[in-house]
Parts: sequence; structure tokens; C-alpha cells
Amino acid sequence: MNKQRLWTKQAAHPSSKCCAEFGSEDGVDPRHAKRHQSRKKTPRKNLQLCKEAARIIALVLTGETQHPVLRDLLVLAVEPENDGASICITVGQYATDSLADETDVLAALGRVQGLLRSALAHALHRKHTPTLSFRYVGCVDSIGFSQGGV
Repeated sequence: MNKQRLWTKQAAHPSSKCCAEFGSEDGVDPRHAKRHQSRKKTPRKNLQLCKEAARIIALVLTGETQHPVLRDLLVLAVEPENDGASICITVGQYATDSLADETDVLAALGRVQGLLRSALAHALHRKHTPTLSFRYVGCVDSIGFSQGGV
């Protein structure tokens, strides 16, 4: 009888003091058990993509769009979604005398989404350009936020 079967037989004996109950992880090397646990970290490349996308989108919104509401927007944050297949862009507006409505801003961003994606595709060297989704937070204070920040 080999040593593994002998040890299992001795451990299963009622007089043995090894453990109270056998579990599914018994007999597995802990170094191998850690490999199967998934990591919840955002990959470094997705964070680099978001930082570059924030810079490009801020430049396009302020320079290439003709809509006056879009020129006043600030890119506050860009976050990856679906493992980098899409990104969520959070935009806000400085406190001005004419504050834009959320539906108007999101509709205007939806109309220029193709322009933003083509600018991203031109600047980024990736096989696939991520899809864009937008979130509007309204008026932001000038303290604590800088244009193009992530």
C-alpha cells in the first residue's frame, strides 16, 4: 500500500485526532489552491486606456465640437467596464449662469459619440475601440477637480 493511501486510512480512523471533519480542501497544497482564486484588481492597461481616453475626450469636447453645451463640459472621471470593452465617462459643468439640463447634455453627447470614438481610435493603438457610455453629474465646484482628471 502506498503512503498516501496508508495516511488516508489512518486519518479516517475514529481514534485519529487529525481533524473533526474532512473537507474538499483537505490534501490540496495551499500554493495550488490560491491559483484558482480570482483577482478583483483592474488591469494596468485598462487604467492606462482610461487616462488616455480622458485626455482625448476632454480635448475633443473643448476644441472640435460646435455645440455650446459640450464645450463647457469637464471630464471628471473615466472608468473601465466589461474588462475594457467599454468605458464610462463622467462629465460635469462649472457653475455658470446657464446650467444645462441632464437630458440635453446626454442627448448631445450621444450625437457626438461617433466623433469621440473615431478620435479615440485614431489616438489609441488598439485592435478594438471601446464603446462609450456617459454620466452627467451636473454642476461641480472648481475646487478639487481639474479638467481631464481621472
